[in-house]
Amino acid sequence: MATFLPQRLDKAFSKTSFSAGTNLKTLMAASIANPAYVVYFDDFLGQTAGTWPASANWGYPATVGTNTEVIGITANTIGGALTLTTAGTSGDSAFQSVGRHWNGTKGFYSIFKANATTITTAKFEIGMVDSVTTNEAIATKATPTFNMTTGAVFCFDTNDDTKVTFITAAGGVVGANADWSGTLVAGTDLVFEIVGAGAVATGYINGQKVGDGAITAATALTPYFGALTRTAATRALVVDYAGCIGPR
Repeated sequence: MATFLPQRLDKAFSKTSFSAGTNLKTLMAASIANPAYVVYFDDFLGQTAGTWPASANWGYPATVGTNTEVIGITANTIGGALTLTTAGTSGDSAFQSVGRHWNGTKGFYSIFKANATTITTAKFEIGMVDSVTTNEAIATKATPTFNMTTGAVFCFDTNDDTKVTFITAAGGVVGANADWSGTLVAGTDLVFEIVGAGAVATGYINGQKVGDGAITAATALTPYFGALTRTAATRALVVDYAGCIGPR
């Protein structure tokens, strides 16, 4: 725990360091019950015999995917996890969002810890998008085209290359398009962070800045994550936790 916390949390967000989100994570931990902040955090705990999200967490919108996706809390996982698994033909997908409750005008900080179980012939996306029904925000990764209008997304797609790329869109126009210099390893967790400040979103992986680029500041955004197949085999994204915070 940090040795210093601001006395006025409702005034502190815009003054807090954006460097790799370190102070913002402390702020998130201190703000769960603070009415000055809109806070979402899920460790994906619990067990259910029913389907996600209807019988497990009513606060999530319906799952999104092509063909029959299977999304649910992973049984017997220490610390909890949500696994998003596609159906088994090429182009199948499995995505989940939360709700459009944050924007760049007010400022936001989102954080996700996740891993892709398979990184051959696969795609995943993690970030902030402008619709709870988004099914593949980045239509084409190589020279980015979008199914979203505004957002900030980490994207991996073997149809392009083997890099994780931070991509932003503002009104459908490409902002950031920056590759992470690290190496993706199947089944190994990465921590993805996005800071929205006005009309700019900045992305980090494991505390390392990947890039920044334009978003439309006033557009409401939701946390979003999921997987997509690039061959006739299922693919999965395992999310250990997800969270977002911004001033009310």
